[in-house]
Amino acid sequence: MPSDSGSRRRRRRWFFAGAEFDEASWTLRVNGAAVALEGKPLEVLHELLLRAGEVVTKDEILDAVWPGITVVEGSLPTAISKLRKALGTRQDNIVETVPRVGYRLTCTVKVESVESPLAPRFVFKAGDGVPGRKQWKLTRALGETGANDVWLGHHDKTNEHRVFKFADAPDRLRALKREAALSRVVFAGMGSEAPLPALLEWNFEASPYFLEYAYGGDDLIAWADAAGDLKTIPLDQRLDVAARIARAVASIHQLGVLHKDLKPANILIAYSGQDVVIRLADFGSGRLIDDAVLDDFNITNPGSLDTGDGKDEPRSGTLAYRAPELAADAAPTAKSDIYALGLILYQLIVGDFARALAPGWEDDVADPLLREDIRQAADGDPAKRIASADQLADRIEQLERRRDNLAAAARQAAELAAREETEARRAQRRPWIRAAVGSLVVGLVASGGFGAYAWTQRNQAIAAQRLADTSYSFIAEDVLGSVDPARANAADETVAEAMKRASANIARRYQGQPGIAARLHGALARAFYGRAEFDTARSEFARSADLFRQAGEADSDDAVLGRLALAHMNSVSGQAERLEEAGRALAAERQRLGPRAERGKVGFAFAQAEGAYGYMADLALAERAFRRAVAIGTGDRQAASPTQLLKAKSSLVLVLMRLGRPEAAEPLARAAIAESERVRGIDHPDTLVTRQHRLNALSMLGKHDDVIRDSQPLLAAMEQRLGANHRFTLALRSTRFESFAALGRYEDAANEARYVWQGASAQAGPESHQALVGQIDYASALCQTGQRRKGAELASQALRSVRKTFGADYPLTHAIRYYAAECLLANRDYAQAGELLAGLDRKKVAELTGQPDFGGIVDLAMGEIALGGGDTKAAEASLRAAQASLAKSQDQKIQRRLANLQGRLQ
Repeated sequence: MPSDSGSRRRRRRWFFAGAEFDEASWTLRVNGAAVALEGKPLEVLHELLLRAGEVVTKDEILDAVWPGITVVEGSLPTAISKLRKALGTRQDNIVETVPRVGYRLTCTVKVESVESPLAPRFVFKAGDGVPGRKQWKLTRALGETGANDVWLGHHDKTNEHRVFKFADAPDRLRALKREAALSRVVFAGMGSEAPLPALLEWNFEASPYFLEYAYGGDDLIAWADAAGDLKTIPLDQRLDVAARIARAVASIHQLGVLHKDLKPANILIAYSGQDVVIRLADFGSGRLIDDAVLDDFNITNPGSLDTGDGKDEPRSGTLAYRAPELAADAAPTAKSDIYALGLILYQLIVGDFARALAPGWEDDVADPLLREDIRQAADGDPAKRIASADQLADRIEQLERRRDNLAAAARQAAELAAREETEARRAQRRPWIRAAVGSLVVGLVASGGFGAYAWTQRNQAIAAQRLADTSYSFIAEDVLGSVDPARANAADETVAEAMKRASANIARRYQGQPGIAARLHGALARAFYGRAEFDTARSEFARSADLFRQAGEADSDDAVLGRLALAHMNSVSGQAERLEEAGRALAAERQRLGPRAERGKVGFAFAQAEGAYGYMADLALAERAFRRAVAIGTGDRQAASPTQLLKAKSSLVLVLMRLGRPEAAEPLARAAIAESERVRGIDHPDTLVTRQHRLNALSMLGKHDDVIRDSQPLLAAMEQRLGANHRFTLALRSTRFESFAALGRYEDAANEARYVWQGASAQAGPESHQALVGQIDYASALCQTGQRRKGAELASQALRSVRKTFGADYPLTHAIRYYAAECLLANRDYAQAGELLAGLDRKKVAELTGQPDFGGIVDLAMGEIALGGGDTKAAEASLRAAQASLAKSQDQKIQRRLANLQGRLQ
């Protein structure tokens, strides 16, 4: 059995009024000289030192120093008198008598921890007999403190092993009595199933006092050493041990017992046949939450079980495993033991009992599920920790099933991504526009107050009814809470079925409680919205709104946020009639809300919804709305979380680029990167995407060498974090395509575009938006090389596909018409090129690509086509129009084409 931690070895020295009290040796010195003093006065002094400056009542001192004993009336005054005498006649006023109440230590007290190794408390050596138990011989000392107070014993005749835990001073005797009482409580409540070594005998009468335990096995440290190293033990075995430890702790918690000093040295492991048996040792710091259980089991209270605030052991427990709240003298709870379990789980996983949960610990745990288990068990805020040790054990034991669910979710992600691409409303050619649609649709689903609102309404509705149904919990926590673009749409079909079943059950479960039912339907609506199941989500939103009206809460924040979520969804659903519906709904909400639309979480959500609508219908409106969202979120921390505010800033960056203002977008993107790295982490998907946004702006600013240089490490990070075929990874390749093409490196540009085309085709299908953009990019690059004929064929094929899939008037269709015409122009097929450019909607392409001077580029192409066809007058007219529009263009290729056309006409 391991020994107590150093912190409970009384390794403190107390200094007061020229005196020094040493807990390690239990000695008092006055003016540097040792003073002979009996044990009881020293115990009284210790109680007063622990609460220096406070009045300690007579009853409190009697209970602590003479626990469970009826003493004569003069015992305490006699001890006080002896203490005063030892401190010296000058010190009579140090120990103040508070009439009819108790005593108080009035002087200033300082305390220091002794960091040097403990001197052995006992002079035992191997082979010695156990005092009072001569038939038992001491074999070896256990523990690492050097106190030599815990020993393994052996009986020569029976060949049995026992563990003896000794104490020599009154404070240590109190700890032994506490440990004995708690052991008896656990065995009385659990019998042979108790996860403790059996307590067989004790001696509380004469020093050295001791407890005698059955041998319970090696501690975890010895177990690891026996295997050569903890890392050599298979991870599955280590996780099995972690789950069994959590079960053992859960069982004592159910009896109202806290351990308070969980660590590897206090956890024993043995084998019964092939089965692993875990036992918990060293309850010297333990605590009983409710001492009524003692009466239930007819156990005498030793007077030191700390059912109050643990004042006699304010710093008990080993520092490394002590929960953060205990550093501020908070009362220990079951959550304090769970913190230690989280650290032990981490150490078992990484294979090192010396490791701490220092910043960056997550990098050591490859499995994301285990990372989350550790994080939730060892969260610095006890309110956010896993609710029970049993729940932690469940998570570990069900790890394989959870992994299978995660894998199934990942497989479904490809299908969901394909649906998202098909329904995307604002497809675009340039990579930063594709990133805009991807991050705006995915990002704004979780922003605008809607992601946080899912948590808020879950707390209000589910907590109000104390729902324990795991399907509801999964919906609220794992579907509604997802904001990671790498995982946002990774729910599998069984989740959708569970949500639909949940919807059908709401009316039955919450009949007569329309407010709660409204919030639950709203939660489900957001879940379906996140899955791009817009029709189902719309039905849930309608139910929620109707129930809010029935509850008389139509104007509540929750109801308003639900209506704004619906408008937001309709804006990005890719359906023209729904976009118009969103515009009408937002206009009605603005009139209805009045000043509420400009402040708080409602104002933030309104601005985000209006921005999403504007992004699809009116870019100027989108800019105003997102700027307003940023202002609200910056000025009111309650209106939006840091990550939601970052979403608003990123959305503003995208709008500015679509407006053709990269010079304004780039510094905002740079600032957002720094903030995202601080808030989310350097490798968080949203941080990576924000870095991509900045590269888009740099590309638009013509800083193509910078784009090529900075995009290479980002590409590697995205491929590792998101996957090679993720839409954001492919979007970054499209950014690289643009810069390679602008630098005239068409072979490299074609290579990047081919990656995009093939990757998007594999992920979402060959007629998906991103695949078509990759195909036309690839074609246009080939048309600038010796493979012009192949490029023209691919461009024509892309045009046929986009017309079939999205229609003749879709913005991407107009963009592909332009680039197909450029390919034909490169092949000197002037007639067909002219037909494609005739009637081209220049405004749609300009908004799609963020090139306000796109009309001038079309005029330039028309001039080249006219000259190629022999119509000089038309060529000159087109040249003049192009020169007027492109006079300020920084694009060197465009300027060379203008100069070339002008030279040919002269």
